[in-house]
Amino acid sequence: MSESHESPSPLRPALPPISRRGLLGIGAATIAAFGAAGIAGAGPAAATSEGTVLPLVDPLPAGAPDRTQFDPHEQVFASYLMILAPLANSVVDDDPELYGWMEDGWWRTPNDPINSRIMEHVATLAWFLTHDRPWNPYYLDANLTGRLDAALGYYLSLQGPRGAWPVTYESESLATTGFGLVSLAHTYRDLDSAGLLPARLAEIDTAMRAAAVWLMDLDLDHWNLPLQLHNQLVGGLAGVGHAATVTGDPGIAADLADRIELLVEAAQAPAGYFHEPLGYDHGYNFAVALPDVGDLYEQTGNPLLVEHVRRWADFAQYVVLPEPNAPGFVHLGAASMRNSTSVLTITPDDDKDRAALGRVFVPEVPLLAAFHASSEAKAAARAAWAAETAPVEPRAKGDTSPRLYAHVPQAPDNVTAAERDDVVAALRPVAEPVFTEYRTGTIDQQLLFVRRPGYYLATLLGNRGNARVRSGPGLFWHPAAGSVIASFNNAADDHWTTLTASGVAVAQTNIVSSTFHDGEDATAPVIAPEDLGGVSGVFTGRYVAHVGKVTTDVTHRHDGVVRSVSAGDAASELVPLLVRDDDVLEFADGTRPARGTAASTTASGFSLTRGDVRVHISWGSERSASLTPSGRVYLGALAHHLLRVEHDGDLTVEVTTVDVTQLAGSRVAAAASAHAWTALDGTHRLGVHVVNLENEAVDVRVTGPVGPWTTTDLAPGAGAYRVFRSHRPLTRAVAVVTTRGRRPRIAVRRLEG
Repeated sequence: MSESHESPSPLRPALPPISRRGLLGIGAATIAAFGAAGIAGAGPAAATSEGTVLPLVDPLPAGAPDRTQFDPHEQVFASYLMILAPLANSVVDDDPELYGWMEDGWWRTPNDPINSRIMEHVATLAWFLTHDRPWNPYYLDANLTGRLDAALGYYLSLQGPRGAWPVTYESESLATTGFGLVSLAHTYRDLDSAGLLPARLAEIDTAMRAAAVWLMDLDLDHWNLPLQLHNQLVGGLAGVGHAATVTGDPGIAADLADRIELLVEAAQAPAGYFHEPLGYDHGYNFAVALPDVGDLYEQTGNPLLVEHVRRWADFAQYVVLPEPNAPGFVHLGAASMRNSTSVLTITPDDDKDRAALGRVFVPEVPLLAAFHASSEAKAAARAAWAAETAPVEPRAKGDTSPRLYAHVPQAPDNVTAAERDDVVAALRPVAEPVFTEYRTGTIDQQLLFVRRPGYYLATLLGNRGNARVRSGPGLFWHPAAGSVIASFNNAADDHWTTLTASGVAVAQTNIVSSTFHDGEDATAPVIAPEDLGGVSGVFTGRYVAHVGKVTTDVTHRHDGVVRSVSAGDAASELVPLLVRDDDVLEFADGTRPARGTAASTTASGFSLTRGDVRVHISWGSERSASLTPSGRVYLGALAHHLLRVEHDGDLTVEVTTVDVTQLAGSRVAAAASAHAWTALDGTHRLGVHVVNLENEAVDVRVTGPVGPWTTTDLAPGAGAYRVFRSHRPLTRAVAVVTTRGRRPRIAVRRLEG
């Protein structure tokens, strides 16, 4: 691209921006020094120069802005208005080598002169310069014009000979070039509309064309199959579309339909998620990629993008589970490769609505409505913001994405609250009491989602993809109680795992072998993975970890799971619990720790009671156990605790959900339930489970078409489970539970499967 510049004017003194050759000559130590100085000197109203060359942009008048002057859909600009002067004044004007660089650390790290993403805020300066609003004192501001001009000169000088922009760690960056193209297209649009900086417009035009050619070149690595980084590609394609629009040259986007087709075919896993990279990442998928897919769809109307998003939303319902009485969803964070995305908070605040433009798909992909605030909630939040008398909070450094204010005003509202509630109720884990869903990734990675009447369990198997991902069972959820056990991906103690004597967390290794069996243990007949969708009853997964000698069997019953670990040596079982304020926590020996307090004891089990649901965790024999809070709280309500059970290498843990209402008025504290299904071989089966919640042993007798079956001396906290088989349908049973001793008590449970 050309490095020519406008002739000097009163708005911009004739100090040249750095050349590419000069930039490459800057040493690492110099870059580090500039970066450190910029960050340390930054402040909400500070300038990074004295304004000796380029006049400083004036700070906002005292008391500004007036909230009532903002149209509701433009309130998002207020927090950017609060940083506009310091952002503009961060443009270097007193160093010929760095003239025009935005040095103050407002956007992206590392904060060094080669990181071109920092310069995306030229679009922010251009927006405020060219939009006449009663609350915007910077409209056509001469000082802002001069600083924007300098920033553009520096930004354009960074472009490489093939059209790409650099970032600190690579000379040609897909992300920097793609997102930068969007920023420059918006800058061009605004400057052109106001008739400002015509010479810069010509340079931007040349730069965008070169960037588009580079982005669309199928011979370059970013188009190698399978496509690795969906969010960067779709951002780049959106930028190509914008460049064609603002220049009025559709030829720039001549190949856009072809590249969209390639994106849809090769940047989405069979499971449904977008590659980040090749694996799944909720943060990038939902808050970065989907809005840009929406942007691209708004520009092109390409129907392939609708199906692309429909497949994603279908997958999302399995990994993002609604949390009752909390403002959001708990996420299978264990599966995310790049971000710590433990929860999805549903907030109506525009300042946090990074996913806003994804709502363009809601009419055609209704599932997406579940993950956004309702239209009423959004309207109420905007009304409350306008009525607030407190000063507007400026955006914090690092949280200043130009994409937020670009997307929010363009985003449609979500559906109404009642319609959204209907969508949440229709999510498959909420709506269907029984299913088994098995999905595969692009890499050797599998996800298993099991819903039974008493719970939902999500499991990640195979190759984790990178060190952040955790393998194995990761999210145990109940439709009424919400999330109880949840594996995340951001700390040493935030996942469900076996910790070996040598300190290896099995969840932080790959699962090198997974087999599935049609029964209560791994001796049962093998189920082919592709047949799991037809399994509605009891089955067992056997998972062998990369550490070799650790094998974990997970048996899926109708009311809970059995996790049997064989580690070959002393180990600890670590169970991450999410605890609410009013949960009742109790070890089997009677120890009742309060939420947020640590406790250690010797016991055979632990329980968490939440409302009418008791999650009963039993390991069968007296062992050293502890409960430790981590201090982390999610959705403002769920406090993370770590349940730890010590064992000698072999441990079986039963996690069972109990409807405590069935215990009301009963003479014996025992839970009983049944589940009927037809197996893959065509036989009819009935699973019956009785859990002793007494402080003494009981006897159990099951009768009916399936019996009789007797278990004697069932210990406190223990369960008796049996699967009955028949060639005729099995739907009913009667369980009789009797206490032992001289004056036995009897409870009768009539069970419907």
